[in-house]
Amino acid sequence: MPTKPKMIIAVSQVSTMATLAKDQAKFFVEHGFDVCILGKADGTEQSVIDEGAKFFNMDFRRSLSLFADFKTLVKLIKFFKREKPDAIQLMTLKPSFLGTMAGRLTGVPVIIRHKWGYLRECNYKGIKRFLLFSADKFSNMLAHRVVAICHKLLEAEVKVGAINPKKAIVFGSGSDNGVDLNRFKKTPELVEKGKQIREKLQIWPTAPVLGTVMRINIEKGITELILAFRQLSEKYPNLRLIIVGEFDIRNLPDRDIIDEIKNNHQIHHVGFQKNIEDYFAAMDIFVMPSYREGFCKSNIEASSMELPVVSTDIIGCSESVKDGVSGILVPSRTVQPLADAIEKLLVDKELAKKLGAQGRQRAENEFDQKFVWHNQLRDICQLLKDKGIQPPVEPETIIGSKCLRCSRG
Repeated sequence: MPTKPKMIIAVSQVSTMATLAKDQAKFFVEHGFDVCILGKADGTEQSVIDEGAKFFNMDFRRSLSLFADFKTLVKLIKFFKREKPDAIQLMTLKPSFLGTMAGRLTGVPVIIRHKWGYLRECNYKGIKRFLLFSADKFSNMLAHRVVAICHKLLEAEVKVGAINPKKAIVFGSGSDNGVDLNRFKKTPELVEKGKQIREKLQIWPTAPVLGTVMRINIEKGITELILAFRQLSEKYPNLRLIIVGEFDIRNLPDRDIIDEIKNNHQIHHVGFQKNIEDYFAAMDIFVMPSYREGFCKSNIEASSMELPVVSTDIIGCSESVKDGVSGILVPSRTVQPLADAIEKLLVDKELAKKLGAQGRQRAENEFDQKFVWHNQLRDICQLLKDKGIQPPVEPETIIGSKCLRCSRG
C-alpha cells in the first residue's frame, strides 16, 4: 500500500481551523493526505482530531520576541526533520514567517503560504511596522506558492513588490475556505431558531433587527456602527442590534461605546456563539463596517443566509459583497453613509429582499466550499507532481467548470 503524502497545516491557534478553515483538514484526509495540524492548543484541538487529523502543540506567539521566536524556529526545524512532510500550508503571519524558514532549511518539497490580510492598512508604526512588513515579504519570498484570499489583495501586494505574481494564486472569486451552503441556508428550521432567539432577547417579531459578527475592536468599525445605530434608533424606536462576538482587549473602542453596548436595551451583545447561523436567522440586515479585512467571511455567510449586507468599500469586503447585487458598500470610517445605507434597506424592504436573494445566488455560484477546496486540492497535487512526488489524486482528474476556476496573479 503506497504511503500517503504528509501535509502539515500550521496556524497560530488551533481555533483558527475550527472557525476560518472548518472541515478543511477532513477534506484533505478524505482525499488521501496524512494531515497534521500544528498550532497552540486552546481547547479546540479535539475538533481537528475529529476531522481525522493529528495534532501537535506549537506555541506561535503573536507578539514580537526574538528569543521565543528563535526557540519556536528550532522546534519547527526538529519537527519537520522528524515528520518529513511533503507539503506544508502556513496560515497567519507568525507560522508563515517561521514555517517558511524551517521548511526551506529542512528541504520541504512544497511550501504554501496563505495570505489572509493586507498588513499595509494596519496601525503599527516605526520599527514594529518595518519588522512586520519585512517578515511578511520574506515569507512570500520563501514560499513556493502564495495563496491570496482575494484578487484586490493580490493586486495590492504585487504592486508594492511584496509578492512575486508568478508564484501567486487566487481561487475562484476569492475566499480561503468558501462557505458551507448547507449550514448557512435559510431553512424553515433555522427561521424557527431565529424566532426563538428573538424571543429569548425579548425582541418583537416585527421589529427590524441589524446584526454583526465581529471581534469588537476599533478596526472592525464598531464605533461607526454604534454611532449610526444611535442615530437610526431615534428615528426607528423599534430598531434592534445583535452583536455576536467578544471584546478584543488589544484594540478596544472608547469607553462610551463600550458602555452603550453593555447598557443600551436596544443592543443585544450575545458574545461568542458557535451556532452563528441561528443568529443570522434572527437578523434582517447584516452590517460589517470594517477598516481592513482579508476577505470577510461573515459577509458571505450572511449572503448565504439571504441577508442584505452593508459593508465598507475596502480590500476584501468589496469582493465578499458586490455593490448593488448582494449589498451596499460605503466608505470606511464614516458614520452618515453607513446610517444612510442601513436606512435605505429599512425603508425599501423589496430592495433588501432582492439583495438577499441575489446574495444567496452569488454564494452558490462563486463561494461554494467544495469548489474552493477542490481548487486547493488540484493546485497542491500539481505542485507535488512538479516536485516528482506522487499525489494522492492526479490533478488532471480534478475537473469541472467550478473546480477549475482559479486565476494566477
